Formats: sequence, structure tokens, C-alpha cells
Amino acid sequence: MKLNKLALITATAIAGVAVIPNANADWLFGVHAEAQYWQAENEGGITQSPSDHNWNWDDEGASRLSVNVNHFVPFVPNVMVQRQWLESSGTAAHLNPLTIRGTTFNVPADPGNLETNWDLGHDTYTLYYRLFDNSLIEFYFGLSAKKFNGSMMVSDGNSTFSQDISETVPMGYLRLTAGLPLTGFSVRAQGQPVPIGDHDVYDMEASIRYEFLDTMAFDGVIALGYRQFDFQLDDASGLYTDFSLTGPFLNVSLHF
Repeated sequence: MKLNKLALITATAIAGVAVIPNANADWLFGVHAEAQYWQAENEGGITQSPSDHNWNWDDEGASRLSVNVNHFVPFVPNVMVQRQWLESSGTAAHLNPLTIRGTTFNVPADPGNLETNWDLGHDTYTLYYRLFDNSLIEFYFGLSAKKFNGSMMVSDGNSTFSQDISETVPMGYLRLTAGLPLTGFSVRAQGQPVPIGDHDVYDMEASIRYEFLDTMAFDGVIALGYRQFDFQLDDASGLYTDFSLTGPFLNVSLHF
């Protein structure tokens, strides 16, 4: 469903609140730092015929760090930089032959397992504008570039395929946040819902947030949510992938 229900709840909440300025909003300048721990379940595979193999992945936690800078200069976009660490390993019953970029894994007389691991770590650079930015409503929109610097490996114990991943995928960026007055709670949907180009990449999350710290120097927010990340490479240097990673996450952020 790609978070359709959660995004709809967020959009409905935003439509129901008034736009009221807040002293904590970044009218002049602000720095936001955020750390995320994501417990993702992994599906999909790496192959030129993804449906031929049922990969069993280890569901491992992933970390993301984000820093964004807001300013008051008209027509100049704000900036966000994110670093995502994302690795896993898995196996698939070797019941069908598999060929990846000239490396062929033939089915042995005594079928075993194919072993694989992948690193989908990437940096995301985002330029965005703020249409609204206060305690009750935020609406950000802009463009992102996800730059993947990872690797993939498949082995049957005799032959091994290994390749680095170096791809940059341009995407649209959106953020919608609705605050619940006088409670410290808010709901948010954000991410990159639309890729630009041949590769099909989708990265969206929705969360419930609570402001646990509110001082003159900085604010602190903790968030619980759900995130979906789909990653499909279409002939990237001869490499094809079809991954879907979904699961809950915990965010802790500070606003200076």
C-alpha cells in the first residue's frame, strides 16, 4: 500500500488545522539533526530473472543520520543531507540456473544454497522550499538525489559474482507535518515518492512525533513510525535488482 493509509491520515490532519506561527519555527535560521534506527524486513533479490529464486534475507537493523539547514533567504532552497547505512545477507535454494553479467551458477547434482550479501548504503542530497513551517503545519517540497555507493555479491561456493553499485537517482521530495495543539504531538509523512529516470526507487515514511524538550536553546523530538523503501535497478551496468524493505523505526532529533 506504500503507506497510503498513513499518508491519508497525515494529509487529513493537516487540512484540519489552522496556520499559526510559532517562535520555534525557522523564520531566520535553524539546524536540525536527526538519528534513525530502522528495523526493516527485506524482500526481493539480485538476478536477471528475479522470480526464479526465493531469497531468504536476514532482517537487520539499519541506521540513518540527517542534517538539514533552514534559512530566511528568499528563493534560495534549504538543504538536507542524509547518510543511510543499509546491509544484509541471505540465501536461496539453488534449484534453477542463474546468470548475472556473464557469471553463471549452474544447478549442481546435489543442490545447495546460493549465498549473497548486499550493501545499499547511500547518501541523499535534498534541496527544498518551505511553504509553511510552524508548530501546527509544515509543507516542504523539493528535489533529491540518492547516490548509492555499495556492492552486491552472490556465491555458490565455487563461483562468485561481485559488483560495486555506483548509481545516482534523482527524485522528488515532500514533507507534510500536522501538529496537535497544546499536546506536543504531531504526525508526519515525508520522503521521496517519485523517481526521475529509468530506475524505480521509492522511499517514504510516516510517524507519530512527540516534543519531549522545548527550550530557548534547542528542541528535542522523538518519533515512532513506519518506513518503506523500494529499490529496483533496471540494467545498471548489467545489474538488475528488485528489493523492498519495510518496517518500524525510531527517530530522535534536535533542533538548534
